[in-house]
Amino acid sequence: MTIARIRGKKGWNTKLIKSAQAWAPLLEDTAGDDFDYGDVRIGHIDTGYVEHAVFGSWSDTGQSEHILVDSGMNLIDPERDPRPTDPIDGGLNPGHGTRIGSVMYGFAPGDWVGVAPRAPVVPYRAVTSVALITPSDISRVADAIHHAVDSSFCSVINMSLGARPTINPWGAFRRAIKKLGTACDHAYNEGVIVVAALGNNVHDRATYPAKFWRSICAGGLEPEFDGDKLSDVEIWKPQDPALIGSDYQFVDIWAPADMIFRAKTQSTDRQRLPVRRYLGTRRHDFPRQDTETHARHCAAALQPRTRWRRIILCRRVGQRHGRHLACPARRGNRGTVQG
Repeated sequence: MTIARIRGKKGWNTKLIKSAQAWAPLLEDTAGDDFDYGDVRIGHIDTGYVEHAVFGSWSDTGQSEHILVDSGMNLIDPERDPRPTDPIDGGLNPGHGTRIGSVMYGFAPGDWVGVAPRAPVVPYRAVTSVALITPSDISRVADAIHHAVDSSFCSVINMSLGARPTINPWGAFRRAIKKLGTACDHAYNEGVIVVAALGNNVHDRATYPAKFWRSICAGGLEPEFDGDKLSDVEIWKPQDPALIGSDYQFVDIWAPADMIFRAKTQSTDRQRLPVRRYLGTRRHDFPRQDTETHARHCAAALQPRTRWRRIILCRRVGQRHGRHLACPARRGNRGTVQG
């Protein structure tokens, strides 16, 4: 589908990347009754989750059919709830995990369909702000990565968060960044695809862990509309320049990030929330919309002894088959990811 044929502000992101075409084959083996993701799991490291209707039905005991609530971790306040639930009452980004999750794997037929609907997800509550400012913030994310790889056996890890390299390059901050890098190296060696946000809607520098070469760095795009018709997409750049020239080398793929409908969370109705249409921009919202399809193909094509090659294949697929985006780049052409 070309940009000129995309109409309507709701769902422009999924139409642009052709997500429906990507997950349609997953319905074939079940005669259209459910999505068959095989053994693929997404580790979602963020602020946690709430029991939102956008994720389908919830049992009286807080269980979900595809959100594996007992497989994740609460690294912030486990004394409140050992499950990674988000209380929506503290930190800079309460409800962020739910909003991003709704874009990634939400599924409420007739109202809401995410990029990878009903994908098996292991949620983590590792941050209260997706700007990783302190060494402890960074360290918790590293611990969550290790758990997602070694204990929850995730195929993909999504992190819509990041640490700006120039906050404090010394001491505890530097040690924490090294710990985060070690965790990403471990995921790479085990064939787990780590996708993280470039952070270009906030900083003019690539953020960690997206900046690590063994991660997939996803930059954010914003749309331009002519009435209800999508006329163009461009790099999301509230600051000028959007990104310093040398940091374009870290970008592997570009994906829609701004002006996306998401689930809305509020502290007054945090359980079994109704589906709500939400259009707008929030700081640090970097929905990544490409991981599931890439991981499924990688897992099927490669043998366990060469697991790390999955990440190389994922990167190459995104760059080769994405829609070309004219922007500076050091590692070849970058495109808008498509299913």
